[in-house]
Amino acid sequence: MKTRTTTTVSLTDKRQTPWQNLRQLLLCLLILLPGILTAQTIENPTFKARNGSIRNITRIERTPECTKVYIHAIFRPHWWIKEDGENYLEDTATGIRYKQTGAEGIELKKETYLPDSGEMDFVLLFEPLPQETRKIHFIDPNGREGNTFDISLVADASEPRSLLEPVEGNWFSEDAQSCWTYGIYDSIVILNNRLYTPVECRKKGKRILMTASDRKDGSTVTLKLTARKDGSCLIALNDGEEQRYVRTRKEPAIPDADNGYGTDFFRRDSVYLQGYLKGYDPRLGFDSGILYLSNEITRKDYPTVVPINPDGSFECKFILSYPVCQNLTLNNQWIPFYAEPGDTVTMYLDWEDIMARSRARDNKYPLIHTAYMGKTAALSYLAVTLNDLIDYPYEKLNKAQKTLTPAQFQKQLEPYTARWQQQADSLCRLYATSQKAVSLIRNHTAIKAGEIYFDYQMPRSYYARQDTANQVLQVQPDASYYDFLKQMPLDEMSALACSRISVFINRFEYMDPLEAANNAYKSLAGEEDFKKLPDNEKLIRIYAKKYEIQDSIIQALCNEHSPLLWQIARVRDLRAIVAQQTSRKDAECLIGKTQAIITHPYMQTAVKDMIDELHPAGRTASYQLPAGKATDIFRRIIAPHAGKVLFIDFWGIYCGPCRGGIQATADLRRQYRNHPDFQFVYITSEKESPGKAYTDYVEKNLKGEACYRLTDTEYKYMRQLFQFNGIPHYVIVEKDGSISTEDVGTHNLKEFLQKRFGSVPETQSTDEHSIQ
Repeated sequence: MKTRTTTTVSLTDKRQTPWQNLRQLLLCLLILLPGILTAQTIENPTFKARNGSIRNITRIERTPECTKVYIHAIFRPHWWIKEDGENYLEDTATGIRYKQTGAEGIELKKETYLPDSGEMDFVLLFEPLPQETRKIHFIDPNGREGNTFDISLVADASEPRSLLEPVEGNWFSEDAQSCWTYGIYDSIVILNNRLYTPVECRKKGKRILMTASDRKDGSTVTLKLTARKDGSCLIALNDGEEQRYVRTRKEPAIPDADNGYGTDFFRRDSVYLQGYLKGYDPRLGFDSGILYLSNEITRKDYPTVVPINPDGSFECKFILSYPVCQNLTLNNQWIPFYAEPGDTVTMYLDWEDIMARSRARDNKYPLIHTAYMGKTAALSYLAVTLNDLIDYPYEKLNKAQKTLTPAQFQKQLEPYTARWQQQADSLCRLYATSQKAVSLIRNHTAIKAGEIYFDYQMPRSYYARQDTANQVLQVQPDASYYDFLKQMPLDEMSALACSRISVFINRFEYMDPLEAANNAYKSLAGEEDFKKLPDNEKLIRIYAKKYEIQDSIIQALCNEHSPLLWQIARVRDLRAIVAQQTSRKDAECLIGKTQAIITHPYMQTAVKDMIDELHPAGRTASYQLPAGKATDIFRRIIAPHAGKVLFIDFWGIYCGPCRGGIQATADLRRQYRNHPDFQFVYITSEKESPGKAYTDYVEKNLKGEACYRLTDTEYKYMRQLFQFNGIPHYVIVEKDGSISTEDVGTHNLKEFLQKRFGSVPETQSTDEHSIQ
């Protein structure tokens, strides 16, 4: 069938007028209007706090169908990120959560590798938010760096602004020292190396007038601040004249001229560390830092907790016996500072800097806004510089240990040491007016290089036993390898201020050449006079002979007789030996054999104090814990076990010696389980033992034991209370709650228990304590 097309004109067809077209358009707009009115875009939304900066929220779009959160991710190039789709938005006013519904530009639950730039953009989709929602949290329930709090969904213009905004921040002097002089913030004011609380703030013309109260003594100061168009600020303190300050610190900060460390290098006094962490919020997941302090002469730890207040301020007090380059450990980041006994050190830290370092996964990533205040502030800036001065990649060192002979490694290291020396020379010229600074630079350069020489050799004997076919490992160094010791500041007391001195002394006192002294007993065993001695006197003779051999080795390798760092090594060794002596008389006899070596007055005093501590005239078997927060935490833990002797084991899941000690005492735990007078107690933390790993390990190795997993801050207080930096650490609690002074660990626990309780028959009980 064929068809044809015809054109028909209806007599009723009416052409639309312009007015009718406009009316239809208005009708369509009215239909679409609700959606148009509820659509909203917020560019670069402001927020109160966040615990990571890998995800950066650049835009939020709100529609009736969904909420779009635009993410600009920054991470290490070629490392992966993964979105699991379990994030949610939370209305801060109602607490109602809005689930994630999808993503654009990234595949959920898949590892996505970042490009060469280390940056990428994608969008996360969530359920729609109510129109009245003005502020939200972005929460990643499965991550540690994904939460952003108090994200504003309103335009900046409608948010109230701080009167201090034009002058807020840190202000530095314009002279050569470029001192951090003022820190002006809503919740805190920092000046004169003290912390103040803002009391009143008002505007008078172009000038801002502020009154602030000293947080220690309540005294008040008045500041007059005038922001200038060039970005600087005129500031007058009380009735003083206005001075011009700038926001940028000059590099380097040159310290006041000095003649170096004097005869008062060793002096005991308190130090105050205080400061402000900008961007801090208690919701970030931590409320403290810690100082892992120790006295390198006595080898005693005294870690100190640094509590952080809700406003970001922090403060602590500790004791020093000599100047140090130390680190404040904050959320797994180490921030250097320098302090001398009697100092007050003020620090400014920026949380965004710390997150950027964490994001970079690089502990040398610069914290560019960190500032220091106090009389030794310039040396704190130098400590930061020295931290990054010498860099020898661990991977390169590890490879060299197995592929290069000692002579070849020395040759490989030559250009590095030459470059480090050139860098040190350049720094010394900059800091020439301060002999303290020059000493710190020279000592750090030498000690860090010496540490690398030691670290190369330290594991090679072990590797050689494991890989007998590797001919390179069979080549052990001759005496010439240790020629670097002749360049070390072994007799400089200022070397103790170096941040790496702890590692260096440890390597020095246990270096391979000194192992020859371990045969001291063999050289004495054949002597008739030695055979006739009582056991305690034999032990003293053996140690005296050992020290004699060691001293001759040090003399040959270092070209120095009894340098200061060797005296320190001797004092450290004596501490363990003196503690083993059964009487003060034997301890003093042993010390007498070392008088020719320990000649420095401070070291001699340290030895005397050590005898008084370890063998006091009226030795007590136990002591009571001091009142305070740390003791309260500990008492709460042990309360369920009152009336028993307790063996407390401070441990961590990733600590090999901790796990070894736990597994070595398995039979003892089984034997003494449900003992009426004795209890094992295991204490770790959320940081030391993350959730699943902890649960799995306890189920396998500590099932039925009294196990406690503290918060990170609570565990820090345990470190402070019982003075330990490293784990495992063991404590004996007596029945009355006092702390035993007896040194008991997993190595001698069996003997301790037998002495206290006698032989205990093995129990067949299967009763279990609950895991806390």
